[in-house]
Amino acid sequence: MSTNWRTSTRTIAAISLAAASIFLIYVSRSIIPYLVIAALIAVIARPFILWLHQRARLPRGLAVGLVYLVGLMLVPLALLLTLPAIADSISFVLNLDYQSIFLNLLSWLRTNLAAIQAIVLPVPGLDQAVDQAIATLLKQLGQTTTSQTAPQLSSLETIIQSLGTALQTTFRTAAGVVSLLFSQLTLWLFIFLSSIYISLGAHSYKDGFLGILPASYQPEIKTLLDRIEHTWNAFFRGELILMTVIGLISGIGLAILGIPGALYLGIIAGLLEMLPNLGPIIATVPAVIVALLQGSTYLPVSPLVMALIVILFYIMVQQLENSLIVPRILGEAVDLPALVVMSGVLIGAEVGGLLGALLATPVVATIRELMRYTYRKILAQEPFPPGERLPDPPANPLPQISAWLKARFAPRTKPGQHTKK
Repeated sequence: MSTNWRTSTRTIAAISLAAASIFLIYVSRSIIPYLVIAALIAVIARPFILWLHQRARLPRGLAVGLVYLVGLMLVPLALLLTLPAIADSISFVLNLDYQSIFLNLLSWLRTNLAAIQAIVLPVPGLDQAVDQAIATLLKQLGQTTTSQTAPQLSSLETIIQSLGTALQTTFRTAAGVVSLLFSQLTLWLFIFLSSIYISLGAHSYKDGFLGILPASYQPEIKTLLDRIEHTWNAFFRGELILMTVIGLISGIGLAILGIPGALYLGIIAGLLEMLPNLGPIIATVPAVIVALLQGSTYLPVSPLVMALIVILFYIMVQQLENSLIVPRILGEAVDLPALVVMSGVLIGAEVGGLLGALLATPVVATIRELMRYTYRKILAQEPFPPGERLPDPPANPLPQISAWLKARFAPRTKPGQHTKK
């Protein structure tokens, strides 16, 4: 039996289907972030699953089971090994003596302002105005310094009186803590199982989506989906390599400069690479603070000069990263202007918090692919010209970095000079 709906019926059905889809998304909005995390885990696990399925000739279900079983064993082990170092790094940065920095800065300002005030300007009116302005600033700085008094501790009687209230609050919230812990475990179990189901059915999602499209559109939509998938795979693999490389370079470089806590500062620099463009700038701040406070352990320079050297070092790392490491690791898949990336990170943080900030780059790259496809279709152009190919996948940047360093720091032979064999 075959019947055709009238145009009005099809229109009503399409509107109803769209409204039902929007309502379903609205109702399930609370679990969408967890489904996104599950999908991200599935994307990370997909290359290993494909390798076992295509190269090792294992059934898809067995490949999925092996990958998630190994991940379930290795991820907690990796967290146990790395979390202490990460916690120590964060603690090292948080426990810096920021008050000493503030007081030293005030002392430096007062000294220089007093020196400027002692200078006699050739114009009497201007000299008097500058002296009055500097005197006002020095007065304000003196009040700021004297206001830095130590906090008053509570008396023993007050502490004993508040102890009973604290115990009552503790027992009252114990049930809430247990309930919260149970709910979090349930959510993580939901994410883990959802990721497994996504991995098991990943091969059928694309075919199912392409099957509902007209046959004439299927080849170009398949190419578009392949480009988007390549973008996300390149981002995750590239970010992991980038975090490792930048963390090693920063840690080793700071250790050579004699900066205390170089290992911790290198870990911080590697972790902040998750925030494109903004992360390296933030990572510079604690290193400069350590240089201002403690200087170098063996270089005979003042802390201020050491801080300037650290800033120059981080600028060099940024230049090396932007000119060589990022193009080689991430390739053209996520090649976006710095302003676009930073704007995307801020917008992603506003919309989706930390997860939105971390995923801003691949999301913006995906939007670029969709806009490029739509723009070419609007102009009746070929959406994917024959000469346009997928960007190269992330590659190992170490040989290129080694060649770059040798080309700039290796001794050069003078004209007429021959190397010994």
